Amino acid sequence: MNAKKLIDLLNYDLAGELQAIIQYLQHSYLIAGVNRPQLHDVLEEISKDEMKHAEELAERIVAMGGTPTIKPRPIVQAKTIKDMLTADLKGEQLALKDYAERIKQAEEIGEIGTSLIIENILVDEQHHADKLVMLLRQQK
Repeated sequence: MNAKKLIDLLNYDLAGELQAIIQYLQHSYLIAGVNRPQLHDVLEEISKDEMKHAEELAERIVAMGGTPTIKPRPIVQAKTIKDMLTADLKGEQLALKDYAERIKQAEEIGEIGTSLIIENILVDEQHHADKLVMLLRQQK
């Protein structure tokens, strides 16, 4: 692991955050039915958190000498509320796994500040996953 490789991995993470922003917003717009206000607000709020994560990663990439990506990962186009929430939860679970690895990788090369930034993002992602699990329970 070196700084260049870590920058590449952070750009991969940034692409995931960009995907999450777009996907959560689209899902929040598509929600219909009696639970729309609650679900819309939760998904929109999570998208705002993802925007903060994208900004933090982009700033860190630049500080490390890289160029932040502007290309998101593929957006999941879901049709039902359950499918939307399931797709969003899968994204959060992948982020949790990736960020846990990234913390170790950053520490490995002495990027302690980067590691701490990612730890804070990871905590938010866990909260998002928890919310989605609870919302999915309501969709049975």
